[in-house]
Amino acid sequence: MRRQSQLSASQKRPFRKRAAVFLRKYGRILLGGGVLAAILFVSIAAPLITTYDPNAVNPYDQKLFPSAVHFMGTDRFGRDIFSRVLYGGRVSLLVGFCVAAVSTAGGIVLGLLMGYYKTLDKIVMRILEGISAFPEMLLALTLACIFGNGVDKVIIALSIVGTPSVARIVRSQVLSIKESEHVESARAMGATDLRIMFRYILPLCVSPLIIRFTTTMASAILTEASLSFLGVGVSPTIPTWGGVLSIAKTFVISHPYMAIYPGLAIVITVLSISILGDGLRDLLDPKMK
Repeated sequence: MRRQSQLSASQKRPFRKRAAVFLRKYGRILLGGGVLAAILFVSIAAPLITTYDPNAVNPYDQKLFPSAVHFMGTDRFGRDIFSRVLYGGRVSLLVGFCVAAVSTAGGIVLGLLMGYYKTLDKIVMRILEGISAFPEMLLALTLACIFGNGVDKVIIALSIVGTPSVARIVRSQVLSIKESEHVESARAMGATDLRIMFRYILPLCVSPLIIRFTTTMASAILTEASLSFLGVGVSPTIPTWGGVLSIAKTFVISHPYMAIYPGLAIVITVLSISILGDGLRDLLDPKMK
């Protein structure tokens, strides 16, 4: 009996050690990715979760406190806040993902060209420095006012704002990689510049790009919410987290729930993306190992 208990204890220790190592390595990725996946699921399944139309105005249900009928209460127009928060997640996640994807794609192309061709670097880098000289929020607000209302126009405006930072990251990586031995060998074997950039240089830039993708997505969600709060960008007829907060600002003292729930949705979403990005950084960055 004593031997069996000793064996079971010795078997539990390696398992606990392996579990601790696994959680230390992948814990933040699982936590951030799991919360983000849950938010994405409830946003997509919003018509199945709530029966209220997010834009349905009901003057008889104005400013109702949270109850079993209206889980998160209603706003000044009698619209169900729970349904508006769920549907608003669609816009925020769509804008965040599309802006991160477009900014990353544009930054990759510009960064590869700038890092590989010195003459082009002098021209394009000056343009990107001029764009980066403006505060991101001010530039996004200006572009949103120029382009007008619309989710697609907000994506374009925020992509312009986010592309320079990605391009600089890729450029710095290209400058340090293009003189390496394997690139020189490919060049000596007659490989074209395009093949060298996308076959031998770009794969070595994937790690910082993945991390930058998550930070760009989180920043885009915050900026879109700020623009919606100011009444710029997304049409007021489309429910967004920033739009819900904009209506709630007048009733923060008397009806705080109007601002608490959309604010929590923004905080939890951005925090989950940040945790996911930190986990990916620790996993992919060799300096952190």
